[in-house]
Amino acid sequence: MATMHEIYRRHRVEYDRLIAAEDHLRNLPALLHRIADWRGRRVVEAGTGTGRVTELYAEAASHVVCFEREAHMLDAARVKLSAHSHKIEYRLGDNLDLPALPEMADIFIEGWSWGHSIVEGSGSVEAIARRLFANARQNLGGGGTAILIETLGTNQDHPKAPHPRLEEFYDRLQATHRLRQEIVRTDYLFPSAQDAAETLGFFFGEPMRQAVLEKGSPAIPEWTGVWHGPLS
Repeated sequence: MATMHEIYRRHRVEYDRLIAAEDHLRNLPALLHRIADWRGRRVVEAGTGTGRVTELYAEAASHVVCFEREAHMLDAARVKLSAHSHKIEYRLGDNLDLPALPEMADIFIEGWSWGHSIVEGSGSVEAIARRLFANARQNLGGGGTAILIETLGTNQDHPKAPHPRLEEFYDRLQATHRLRQEIVRTDYLFPSAQDAAETLGFFFGEPMRQAVLEKGSPAIPEWTGVWHGPLS
């Protein structure tokens, strides 16, 4: 099983293979456009990766600043989002060290990125969350909306945080920061059960590979949490 740090540095192709199979029913973009009006909005996105979240709203937005800590991921995003190159800025930046931009955003968004900072971080969940929110808050104008997208589990029957640190973090999002939670199915659909097992096994380890093989289906349940609202 590759760590997320290794994946972001060396396995862009495998990463794109994974996300290409995710949310085959397109439930996430439907939700994003229900909870926010993206038309003419300035957006700051943290942890852009290869642009899988950005492409869900970029057409409607007026200007987007994409932060990502790995240059080769931004290179892939530039290709994927080339149709919108006139209104997207790409900047190197880690979630825990984002600079303040000269113009405030109407929407701050991250997808499956803050959770990695929480799980991989050496400090307490509270301390890391405080830094993440401070960096987001400095770029979000008054009345702006934050949208945080994180995993609630892969190949399981019910939504549940897959790590104790994530469980604590998700609790804070609602109890401390008063963000509203939405739960959405973002199921994977692979060409075959074998392909599902190999791809998910690469990312989540041998137990996941075996579990997917035993199930014998190219369709794998995936749960996603979306927390949104003004930052407190």
